[in-house]
Amino acid sequence: MTTYTKAEKGQAETEPQDISAEWLRLDKIEPSHCGIVRLVRAGESEIDRLKSMGLCEGRKIMMIKAGDPMIVRVLGSRIGISARLAHNVLVLPCDGDYFGQT
Repeated sequence: MTTYTKAEKGQAETEPQDISAEWLRLDKIEPSHCGIVRLVRAGESEIDRLKSMGLCEGRKIMMIKAGDPMIVRVLGSRIGISARLAHNVLVLPCDGDYFGQT
């Protein structure tokens, strides 16, 4: 399983070698579709903020409203995330809906 990466100031962003072709950026998930968070590439404070809201690796999320900010369901709560930050969250699309039904 891939872990979080913390972007360093002044360093070029490179794609980790184990990114799957099936993964999508969170800002590309359509409303009412779900995904499982696989990787977050952001600064330490942004990663900590997302974790405090429940958005972390392995967590199932559902897109409620696309846009900027977008609204995502995480652990039964709805949270707003900027499109800029969501662009750095990679998810594996789920089969079925948020509650595991197909």
